[in-house]
Amino acid sequence: MQFRSILITGGSGLIGPYLSEAAKNRGPVATLARRGADITCDLTDAHVVSKTALSVDPDLVIHAAAMTDVDSCERDSTAADQINRAGTANLVKSLPSKATLVYISTDQVYPNRTGPHSEGAEAPVNKYGYSKLAGEDAALLHPNAIILRTNMFGASRTTARNSLSDFIVSNLKSGNAMTLFNDVLFSPLHMTTLADLIFELVGKGARGIYNVGCRNGMSKADFGIAVAKHCGLSIEPISVGLSTEISGRAPRPLDLRLDSTRVEHFLGRAQPTLRQEIRKL
Repeated sequence: MQFRSILITGGSGLIGPYLSEAAKNRGPVATLARRGADITCDLTDAHVVSKTALSVDPDLVIHAAAMTDVDSCERDSTAADQINRAGTANLVKSLPSKATLVYISTDQVYPNRTGPHSEGAEAPVNKYGYSKLAGEDAALLHPNAIILRTNMFGASRTTARNSLSDFIVSNLKSGNAMTLFNDVLFSPLHMTTLADLIFELVGKGARGIYNVGCRNGMSKADFGIAVAKHCGLSIEPISVGLSTEISGRAPRPLDLRLDSTRVEHFLGRAQPTLRQEIRKL
């Protein structure tokens, strides 16, 4: 599917380069961020956002810009709201009604209950989750919005930004001791999978809210061990611990596994397993 103009917000973030690569043969692409992108723009400034949107006139917008540090959001909930909700609202108000908007959300909108979680069971336990859920509401005011709740990993292509798998591989290669949690479960996708999936969903006319995770999940400790084995690295530096023993952190759900049944039904196929995704590293 070809587009007249594609705009990717958060172009200098972790997923930005993967989105740009997936988009490169589908039409002209412009990335947007506060720094390090084709367009410098503060999404909390409604006037600047409006001018930017008019100049680009996109028919596809992938909105990946966000304040994502959970503890920073907890300390400064005003900033989290301004970036994750108000910035999204400003973008929506500036977009053509015929454009398609893809909003990258998070598994942190779900409660601290046993997963996998299904769409409709939202109950955040931290300010980050609340701000992203409010951003979803803002995005859904656009008539052609797709909301994707997800978690992701993969080799960073952005200076000074590292994913969980980067953290694990870097420490293992250096022999640095690290503790990974066996009480935290998740079901992330590799960023190449997520980027390709976005364009597949847009091409098939998806609308509304979808969980997009791997078919099964595992603990972050098991994830780290699986990454080590895949990369041929010793697991000796890995210690297994409990996240609940770490003081001073923002509250977090322990089970972040996503039920991706809805997107599987829409696509007519199963999502990959986490072990299949790890093999993409």
